[in-house]
Amino acid sequence: MSSQIDLLAIISPKPGKADRVVELLQEVSEYVKNNEPDTLKYEIIREVNKKSGAEQVIMIETYKSKAAMGAHASSKDFKAFQKKMAQEDLVGAPMQLKFVKSVGGFPSRL
Repeated sequence: MSSQIDLLAIISPKPGKADRVVELLQEVSEYVKNNEPDTLKYEIIREVNKKSGAEQVIMIETYKSKAAMGAHASSKDFKAFQKKMAQEDLVGAPMQLKFVKSVGGFPSRL
């Protein structure tokens, strides 16, 4: 039985703030890539609602274990990201975390 953890983190930036949120996440992503070998996936996705124009930034994350996820959440770089998000007043709602599991299909042809 795998202890792998798959997570969607959904961030709702305030209007005009999505670029800054993505910029900060790219900085975190570089840190994760270079320092967190048990973070298996850390992908940034941007979604725009065609009707309202509201944007969301969605993180698709996979961790080798609960401990790996905990190490990420407690890293100084992730904490600095959270602090900047608050100080710069970038989001309009609390981040949503959705723990997910694949139930079919296939992950990629790439």
